Amino acid sequence: MKRRFNKSMLYILSLIFLCGIVSCKKDKLAADPPVVKDGAADTLAVLFRNSYRVYEMQRNAIGIYRDSKLFKGTDYHPASVANIGIGLVSLCIADQMKWVPDADKQAIITLRSVLARNKSFKLDVNIAGFPRHFVNMETGAQEWGSEYSTVDAAIMVSGALFCKNYFKNNQIISGLADSLYQSIDWSKAIADPLTGKLYLTLDANGNGIGTTSVYNEYMLLAHLAYKAENGKGGPATNLWTNFYANTPNLPKSNYANYELLTDYPGSYLSDFIPQFCYYLCQPYAANPAYMNYMKNAMLADQQWWTATGKVANYEWGLGAGSDPSGYHANRINDNAGQVVSPHIIGGFIPVNPTAKNDLMRLYRANKGVYKLPGTAYDILWRYSVKDPAWTANEVQGIDYSTMLFGLATLAEHCGKDFFTVNNNYKFPVYSFVIAK
Repeated sequence: MKRRFNKSMLYILSLIFLCGIVSCKKDKLAADPPVVKDGAADTLAVLFRNSYRVYEMQRNAIGIYRDSKLFKGTDYHPASVANIGIGLVSLCIADQMKWVPDADKQAIITLRSVLARNKSFKLDVNIAGFPRHFVNMETGAQEWGSEYSTVDAAIMVSGALFCKNYFKNNQIISGLADSLYQSIDWSKAIADPLTGKLYLTLDANGNGIGTTSVYNEYMLLAHLAYKAENGKGGPATNLWTNFYANTPNLPKSNYANYELLTDYPGSYLSDFIPQFCYYLCQPYAANPAYMNYMKNAMLADQQWWTATGKVANYEWGLGAGSDPSGYHANRINDNAGQVVSPHIIGGFIPVNPTAKNDLMRLYRANKGVYKLPGTAYDILWRYSVKDPAWTANEVQGIDYSTMLFGLATLAEHCGKDFFTVNNNYKFPVYSFVIAK
């Protein structure tokens, strides 16, 4: 029996067909490349996509990012203000890769929350605008007895300014990012411009507590404070000019004939430091001298692991995160558990694109492979050569970030210029507004 089609039925079928096309487009937006352990390009693309999933899992409905994601069990870590900044950068990557359709809207939700434009969330900040290191995921109140942290504030604001650059035509994001930068009195972080010392933390009244010497990740803080003086000079300008703008004035150490930047001659730093500075501070990324020191840090790292005589040549990386001793920032001559940090290997891709091959070798050898909870998604994370039975309980967002960032710089992903363009922040004229 032949079925007769009237105009109404044809119209309905046309709608169904069109909806199918739309559905296919949506599927294509979020589609994952297949996992092929023998296909480097496909597997790197999957590891890259899964690296972003770490931040998706750490984010809540109001755009706040948890410090860590447990591999098993119920999450209990509070939010980390530094990881909020990393989360904002991750949204830029997700938008560039077309993994999510609303990254700009997600960024706005996050920025509104940290600026207390969301009535349910009020970030605990001191009189100078610096936030607590750890805060409640839903309310913004202090957690874990944490301090008002200067460098964590700098990482959070760097993420906001990165978003402003990337979503350059979005006036809402631009205004919110500027407001966040201007809400902090960065001058309070300067301890002594003659020695380069910056305050580690502040009290409720904005008085400094404890200091750190140059050189380290506090370069991010020094840069934000320097730009806040609007070219008019002052303590932050003097500190920046005396030290960070002039690499010969920075302290150095040597390892295996490699000259390295440090905070104290004769000591060494964890390799997340040059990587954070590269990805989040344009004066570092644009300076050939700094880039040479970053490459030296990578070569010294590899040489230290070679000297142990206990690893394959693709096993290296001295970074921070979960450790058999609890949490530790590993560095040369300070890695008792012989913990390999794949995220550090990934973070060095801008100065060594072939580092991606070492990530592939790790994955094929099933070393440092973890599954994100409740999923089949693999990521590479820290493992111990000394104690192969040890596994990490969680992945810290702030530390893992250099895996996401490094993989993003591959030509087949976002490209090497993605960071060097977007971390060239457009600073507003600075005016400090006392937090209320």
